[in-house]
Amino acid sequence: MGVQYAEGDDGMNHVDLHIHSACSDSSLTVAQILSLAGESHMQMISITDHDTFAAYQHIPYDTLPCTLIKGIEISAYDHVAKRQVHILGYGFGEATPHVDALCEAALRQRNSISLWQVQQLIDHGYQLTMEEVKRTAQQATAIYKQHIMDVMMRHGYSDAIYSDVYRKLFKNNGICVCPAAFVSVEAAIRAIHKDQGIAVLAHPYSSRVTASIPEYVQIGLDGIETWHSSHGQKQVDDLHAIAKRYKLIETGGSDTHGRYGEEPALGQVNPFMKDEDVSVCSRM
Repeated sequence: MGVQYAEGDDGMNHVDLHIHSACSDSSLTVAQILSLAGESHMQMISITDHDTFAAYQHIPYDTLPCTLIKGIEISAYDHVAKRQVHILGYGFGEATPHVDALCEAALRQRNSISLWQVQQLIDHGYQLTMEEVKRTAQQATAIYKQHIMDVMMRHGYSDAIYSDVYRKLFKNNGICVCPAAFVSVEAAIRAIHKDQGIAVLAHPYSSRVTASIPEYVQIGLDGIETWHSSHGQKQVDDLHAIAKRYKLIETGGSDTHGRYGEEPALGQVNPFMKDEDVSVCSRM
């Protein structure tokens, strides 16, 4: 859940650099995102889907409601901290061969795991079909747990995406738990740089890797997501100090997934963020 805004605050920022679309694990289509951006008078946004730039194939560049920065969120792994880490990439041109090659295997793996998870549910008596799940995920580059849970909701097994049913099935020793392999943080940063992008550590606190930031700086990290929607005042202050110490750019984003997530809506980034403080803007 996002940090709460003060009473009387409209809860809106006008820069949101962490948005997910239906091309990955969000319920929001690209058209809906752009419509919301226009209605909310956004100045700058970035669609940062997991391991894919597919959303940018659906952009009407002649009629954009605001500045759009081409972005992505790469799924990586810190083998020292033993934690999954997400690296945001920004500012790409049309061609992204190195990031595309890096993410191709991740998407294949994600889809394979999801198909196995659906079969697990069917084998354990849940009344859903592979075809239903594939139809639900037809806009996405891979099937995600959110698509599976959406179908489960339609069959009455759950009243929310992230419910007790989700935790029972997909967490701890649930029947849908399956290990996955991810690229290293260094490989993610290297690919982003090879495609002329800027590498930013997503939601450092929820990933629990703030202590690793100095190591990431050594391998080329350009910035940190200081104003993620989940960060409170102390976390923002701590990250701002880290950014100043290591001369890192700072970004902010809602991380919205539409009804497929518990994050706030597009533009509801962080009450402690001023749009002009988002230093990635000056690098685009």
